[in-house]
Amino acid sequence: MATDARVLFLGSGGARFVVARQLRASGGMWFHFGATQVQLDPGPGALVRALSHVPPLNPRELDAIILSHKHLDHAGDINAMIEAMTAGGFRRRGALFAPRDAFEGDSLLQPYAAAFVERCEVLEPSSAGYRVGEVTIESSPLHHHAVQTLGVHLEYRGLRVAYLPCGRFDEAIAADYAAHRPDAIIINVLRFEDAMQVDHLTWPQARAIVEIVRPRLAIFQHFGTKMLEQNPARLAQQLEDDLGLRAIAAYDGLEIDLATQVAAVRG
Repeated sequence: MATDARVLFLGSGGARFVVARQLRASGGMWFHFGATQVQLDPGPGALVRALSHVPPLNPRELDAIILSHKHLDHAGDINAMIEAMTAGGFRRRGALFAPRDAFEGDSLLQPYAAAFVERCEVLEPSSAGYRVGEVTIESSPLHHHAVQTLGVHLEYRGLRVAYLPCGRFDEAIAADYAAHRPDAIIINVLRFEDAMQVDHLTWPQARAIVEIVRPRLAIFQHFGTKMLEQNPARLAQQLEDDLGLRAIAAYDGLEIDLATQVAAVRG
């Protein structure tokens, strides 16, 4: 099992109002898997948040950027991060993984920026065989969302980390995540409780997914205004008490030692 895996949340907010007002930052996640560094969903402010972190993160050390989907709150800084990763395009390097429609038509990803990347790979639904450094990547089935949206399963030295992004609740998709037996899962939970039929999870639905998947560590992020009003840390603590696993509500700048947290639950 890996002992050197961690994630830094450059933002924990989601949805238009939270992002537009920056009630929570929207810079996505930065993973360290040993010497391999991966950024996931670089939304608005990702580059500034990375460079202003103490100590600063160095985009030129990134090995890959992964997009779950092309919406602004997930991909607003994709071109800026590519330019930073490739030294303004003068050093062609790194990998970019994204669903097919992120490379086509109406997309935030600019073709000139994509050309700076050494390797661009289309994430197909329910596919394996992707790799960066020591990290293997598998994709989820398509989520029910307005654009092509895929979660990912990252495996590094026996540690399995799943990211479940935006989308409508679907027991079949939850079962697919469970079949991958992740040690840790990061779940986007935008809404608290409402009757709106939109393509985002409510808190009760996120809880249901955790009960289906049964990870050792569940991390929640990408909060909308109603979730923030309900105190995500309190909700996570209640879930932890109820289910007997580790549950964490992310906040801006939170860094989690994934291997340590998973190992603690194993004990």
